[in-house]
Amino acid sequence: MSEQKIAAGQSGGNSGVIEARKGKAMTVTKDQLLKIVNTHGKQVIDFFAFALDSDLKPPSPQTLNFLSLQHTRSGNMSLSLRPGSRLFSNLRQAMFIIEEDTSPGVHDTLVPACDLERYHQLGVQGHHESCAENLHLALKQSGYPFPNDLVPAPLNLWMNVPVQDGGALAFVEPKTTPYRGRVSILLLDFNHSDVQSVNLAQRKNIRIASTLNKPKSLYLNYRSDLTMAAACIFCKIIKGDIPSFKLFENERLLAFLDIQPLSLGHALVVPKHHGAKLTDIPDDSLTEILPVVKKLALAMDAENYNVLQNNGRLAHQEVDHVHFHMIPKPNQAEGLGIEWPAQKTDMDKLKALFNEVKAKM
Repeated sequence: MSEQKIAAGQSGGNSGVIEARKGKAMTVTKDQLLKIVNTHGKQVIDFFAFALDSDLKPPSPQTLNFLSLQHTRSGNMSLSLRPGSRLFSNLRQAMFIIEEDTSPGVHDTLVPACDLERYHQLGVQGHHESCAENLHLALKQSGYPFPNDLVPAPLNLWMNVPVQDGGALAFVEPKTTPYRGRVSILLLDFNHSDVQSVNLAQRKNIRIASTLNKPKSLYLNYRSDLTMAAACIFCKIIKGDIPSFKLFENERLLAFLDIQPLSLGHALVVPKHHGAKLTDIPDDSLTEILPVVKKLALAMDAENYNVLQNNGRLAHQEVDHVHFHMIPKPNQAEGLGIEWPAQKTDMDKLKALFNEVKAKM
C-alpha cells in the first residue's frame, strides 16, 4: 500500500493519493478544478463536500451547508449525472458543476455511506473501517471537525447501481477501467467562498488533484442555464431557437421530421445531451431512443424502413450531434439507398478480432 502523499500542483493546487479504505479532505476555492482519477479501475469513491465560512471555519449548526444528493437529483431532475450537471447543497445552492467525465459516466446518487452497523448486518464481527468513520477522521485531521452525527449521502463516483424494472436496485461491477475514469468537478461561485471536499477510497488507491486554473470552456448538458454548444443546429432546435415539426419530446430526447427527407415520414430522434458521436453520450440518454424510433415507425405505418445512425465524416455524419434517422422505404426510388461491398472473410483475423473485442466488453 503506497503512502498518502500531498504535493503542490503546478497551478498552485494540491495532488495526492487516497489510500484504499481511507479518506482525504481538501479545501477548494472558487474556480478551482478538482480532478479525481480512478487509477485501478473497478473502483468506487464516496465524495462529500461541506461549505466553509469566509474565515475558513465550519459554519454554525443553523447554517450548515453541505453537498446534498436529494437536492442534486431534484435540481437536475435526474437520478444520474453527466458533464454539465450541477451538484447542489442542502440549501439548494449550486456548489459544483461536472466539467468532465472520461469514464462511461455511471455513478450512483442513491446509496448512503456505509457505516459500522451496515458491516455488522453483513456479518462482520468487531470493528471495520467505514465511509462514515473515515469521513469524520478526514475532517478532524484537516482541522475542520463537523458534527459527528452528520453523515450526508455521498456522491458515489463509479458505483454502478442500476434501477431495474419495478424500481428494484442492484449492485453490479463498475464500468470504469484503469486510468480511463477521470471526473473533473469545478467549484462554482456561491455564498460560501471555500469548500471542504472529502473523498473516501474503497478497496484500492485513488489519485486526486486540484488546480487553480479555471477551464477555458465547460461541456454542459441541455439542463444547464449557462452555455450550450451554441453553433450546434440540433441544440438550437432543442432549445426552441429554431422551429421544428416536433413529434415527441421528454427530458432526454426530441423527435422531429427531417425537412430534407429521403422519403415522406423521414424523422430524426436526437438526445438532448450534446455529443458528437455515440460514444460521447451517457447510457441513460440512449435507453429510450429505440423505443421512440419504434413508435415513429408504427405511427408512420412504415412497413419497410431503415434506422440509421452515423459517426464521423467518413461514415457520412454531417451534424456533430448524435442523431438517429427513421427512414420509411416505400419503394425502390425513395428512402435510403445502400451499397454493401461485402468482403471475403479471413477466419483467423476474425477470430483474433473476436477475442480482442470480447476481452474489452
